[in-house]
Amino acid sequence: MTLVVRFLSICILIFSCSSNNTTLHSIYGNTQGTFYSVQYFSNQKIILKSDLDSLLLDLDLSLSLYIDSSSISRINNNATNKVDNYLKKVITRSLKICNETNGSFDITVAPIVNAYGFGPKKNSFKIDSSYFSEYIGCDKIFLENDLIQKEESIQLDVNGIAQGFSVDVLSKFLKENGIVDFIINIGGEIFCSGDKKGKPWLVAIEQPLKNIQSQKYILKLSNTALATSGSYRKTKELENKVISHTINPKTFKPIENQLLSVSIMSENCMDADAYATACMSMGLEKSKNFVKKQGIEACFIYKDRNDTLTYMTSGLLSLVSSDSPDFLDLQSSLGDAPQ
Repeated sequence: MTLVVRFLSICILIFSCSSNNTTLHSIYGNTQGTFYSVQYFSNQKIILKSDLDSLLLDLDLSLSLYIDSSSISRINNNATNKVDNYLKKVITRSLKICNETNGSFDITVAPIVNAYGFGPKKNSFKIDSSYFSEYIGCDKIFLENDLIQKEESIQLDVNGIAQGFSVDVLSKFLKENGIVDFIINIGGEIFCSGDKKGKPWLVAIEQPLKNIQSQKYILKLSNTALATSGSYRKTKELENKVISHTINPKTFKPIENQLLSVSIMSENCMDADAYATACMSMGLEKSKNFVKKQGIEACFIYKDRNDTLTYMTSGLLSLVSSDSPDFLDLQSSLGDAPQ
C-alpha cells in the first residue's frame, strides 16, 4: 500500500481538440492509493508512463507511511535522522505553513491519525488529549542541513501536503523535457500549465456528495494549481458518530465544523494542498479571514442548517465558467463572493 489520501474532490474536464501540428498525449496510472493522469501537447511522445511511474515510486520511497523502508517511516521508527531531498523540501515548507496557520497545518499529527484508525498503525495509540499534547506540535521538530531533530515519540504524517508536492515534481519533470502545455492530476490535486490549444484548461470542483461525483463549478485555469480537501468522503463511524479523516491539530480530534470542502488556488500544488488542509481544520470564519489576509484564492463549500452554500473569493470567481451547473448560484455574490 502507499500514501493515505483524501478522496477525489476535483475532476478534470478535457475536451478533444485537433491540430495539424500538436497531438494530445494521455498517461494514466495508479499511485499513492489513488489514480494519476497526465495529459500534454507535443509533436512527439516525449514523456513515457515508465518515466512518471519511476518518479512516483521515488516519491513513495520518501514520503509513504505505508512503506516500512521509506525515508519518513525510518525517521518515525527512529532508524535514522537523515532526511532525503524530497522529504527535506516537504518538511521545510510544512514548518513554514504550520507557523503561517498558527498550527492548523501540522505534520506531527501521526499519533492522532493512527488513534482514530486512519493511518497505517490503526488504533495503536489511545485516544487521550492529555497524551497527544506531549507529542503534537511543529515546534517539536527541527531541521539542520539534512538531519531532523526530534524526540523518539514524535511521528510525522505528510499526507496533507505530499500529493500536491508530487504534482509539482511531475510538473517540473515535464517542463525540463520541454513540455509547456499540460495538466497533471493526482487524486484530485491539479496543476495546469500553458493552455489547451489556445483555451484554458477546464477543471471542475465537485459537489460535496459522499458517493456521487458531480460537477458544481467549472474553472478555466492556466499556469496554476488547484487542490481540494473535503470532509464528505473519507469518513468512518466511531461510537455511533461519523468522523472525518482530517484532524484538527489544536483539539487533537477529527474536525467538526461547517466546511464540506475547501479548494485553494496557488502557483504551486504543494502550497494549495497544505492550505486546503489547514482551512478544513480552521473552519469557515477563520478560513475566510486567513485567505483574505494572505491573499489566497479559495472556494469554501459549507453547510448552513439544511442548506449547502458557497463562499468564493473574487479572483477564483472570475475564473468560473458560465457553463458551470451551479453558476447562477454565484451571480448574486459577484465581486464579494459570499453565497
